[in-house]
Amino acid sequence: MSQTAIYWLAFLAYSGLVVGMGFYVWWRRRHRKDAQDNRAYWAASKNLSGWASGLSISASMMSISWSCVYGVQLFYWHGIGGAWLLIIPWLITMGGFYWFAPLFRRLDAFSQPELLAKRFGPRSRQVLAPALIFVFIVWGGAEIYAAGITIAPFLGIPVPATLLLIALVVGAYSFTGGFEAVVSTDKIQFALVALFILIMAIVGLNAVAGMGAAGELLSVSRSAPKHAPGAPWYVSPGMAMIVMTFLAYLPGWLVETDVWIRLQAARSDQEARRGVALASLNSLVFVGILPLLIGLSALVLYPPVEGVIPAHLDDGALIFNALMRDYTPAWLNVLLGIGLVAAAMSTVDTCGNVVALSASYDLIEPRLQGKWHPERLSRLARWSSAGAIGLALLYALNTNSLQDIFYLSSGVLTTTVFLPVVAVFRPDAAARQAHWAAGFGFAGTLLFYLWESHGNLLQLEPQWLAGTGVGYILFGFLCSAAGYFTGKPVNK
Repeated sequence: MSQTAIYWLAFLAYSGLVVGMGFYVWWRRRHRKDAQDNRAYWAASKNLSGWASGLSISASMMSISWSCVYGVQLFYWHGIGGAWLLIIPWLITMGGFYWFAPLFRRLDAFSQPELLAKRFGPRSRQVLAPALIFVFIVWGGAEIYAAGITIAPFLGIPVPATLLLIALVVGAYSFTGGFEAVVSTDKIQFALVALFILIMAIVGLNAVAGMGAAGELLSVSRSAPKHAPGAPWYVSPGMAMIVMTFLAYLPGWLVETDVWIRLQAARSDQEARRGVALASLNSLVFVGILPLLIGLSALVLYPPVEGVIPAHLDDGALIFNALMRDYTPAWLNVLLGIGLVAAAMSTVDTCGNVVALSASYDLIEPRLQGKWHPERLSRLARWSSAGAIGLALLYALNTNSLQDIFYLSSGVLTTTVFLPVVAVFRPDAAARQAHWAAGFGFAGTLLFYLWESHGNLLQLEPQWLAGTGVGYILFGFLCSAAGYFTGKPVNK
């Protein structure tokens, strides 16, 4: 049997397992009292343990795009200082979720649009939901794209066909099982992804040791290809890039919907906090330490030449492919390939669930309550889940830059969602302030992004800001702030 055939058997076996879990969740729900309760479909009946919610958050962050491609790529680009651009802001965010978990759960709102609707009226759902739909379609598409370029060579089929296969499998178990199936499969996916990242770190370290270059792992950061000129090795991306990354990520991640959902679905405040603590520990190891070791190993094994990254690494996006091709036996490649598939699906299903939640639960279902039979609404929720994966697939077929994707999508969370959520907690805030902050922020971010991507904005920005390439997020946030303050009613 050829190696490609073995890959196919492993892929089909794993796909059958997760689709089967989705059908099992669907079958079990048919015999429960809440079988036609869409809130139970979206919230897993609010009965998640800290263990389940923590592993689910972990599996979503330990994705093929974030930790397996982009995270390793950052450490290859910047050395140890790359930690400032992903794992450090993420751990700070986890600390925020741990602190605020009881407060978030007391709000009795399963999504941010629902939260705004309870405070400012039903129109708030229509204002905020489109931004969340955009963000998580982009994230889901990024995940499908990263999986496709990594897995396609092992399956021996074109990348677009690989993207379609992944989307079909995730769409199938999301359709049948909803959020409960997403969380159930996340437990298996976490184990496979953790094993994959651990093995790849060992492979990289063994290869470096075999060259007699183990002592270079710490010093190699100084030769990172994207080390900012004049910056110390421990802040190698440069202070401007670090500050802009914190601005882009921290406010938006603190109101990130996929983590919010898991906190709301936990059975108690204690279990929610336990889940955040578990996810933080897993993130430190599997999004921070192990990707760091893999990225530094790749710097030793595939060093840039005069600052130019070897072409076969595709700017660092194909480090895993290179390590698997050059340093692992065929039988191990099969196991690692399944880990890659699991990493992809664990985040695609989460993003698809959030898109469907925003489209169905926040936009469509409120208009149809009392008009449609609960069974019909349940079918709508399921088709929304499948349709969300389809939209992510369309985006995946038309993208090629993970860095651009992550800054744009996280930036939209910061510029569009953060201030409206803050307004909920301010007793003097008006509905117009929340609506204008969301609208101005979303439109401004997209406008300045297009302006900057075509080079026009770069000519007007100071050099320190233009060098980051993400100045549009700062201007988008200023637009959101302008909307918030100009929307304040004038007291007569």
